[in-house]
Order: sequence, then C-alpha cells, then structure tokens
Amino acid sequence: MSDKTVKNPKGAGRKRIELDQDMLLKLSELHCNHKEIAYVMDCSVDTLKRNYADIIDKGYALGKIKLRRAMMRNACENNNAVMQIFLAKNLLGMENDPGSTRDDALVLPWETEGE
Repeated sequence: MSDKTVKNPKGAGRKRIELDQDMLLKLSELHCNHKEIAYVMDCSVDTLKRNYADIIDKGYALGKIKLRRAMMRNACENNNAVMQIFLAKNLLGMENDPGSTRDDALVLPWETEGE
C-alpha cells in the first residue's frame, strides 16, 4: 500500500502508530484491559481495538492456557485437594450433593400388602 494517493500527494490520514507487539502480547497475557494497555503503550484504546485486536486476543488466550496449566499442575502434581475439588466441579461437572438433581435419585412409592 502506497503512503501517497492521487488525490492527496502528501499522504492520506495520520501515520499509523507502530507499537511493540511483544509488549502487547505480554500485557494481554496478564489480562490487562484495553485501558491499561493503552496507558502503558501511550496510545488510545481505539487504536488498540482497531489495529491490534488480534494480538490482544491471542495474548488473552495464552494467559488462559497458562492459568489452566498451572491449575492442573497444582491439582495433579502437588496434590492440592482444594484445586482438585474445584477442577472436578468445573471440568467434570461433579457436585457436593450428587443426588439433588439426578432423576434416578427419586424416592419410589411405598406400598404395603394390605392396601
């Protein structure tokens, strides 16, 4: 894409702001919000959303993966019971009171011989 156009030989619009993409990725891995990233990178939130949304989304996803990996390591390798219970409830769908919502936990009607 050319910096200059036929109608405007000086170039159209403002010059594109180039930001350090590695820093953007690191900040978004920490789940900094757009306002915080814009403050650190000295640009506007609109610039981030318009030009760097794909990098920020990738950083958010990488941050979630790191957190999930740390949780699994804490539960499985370190045998942290609290983390094991949390993951069992959230990933496996287990509950504290398993009989409360299951259909097979209904009490069957009681019949006596005299009735």
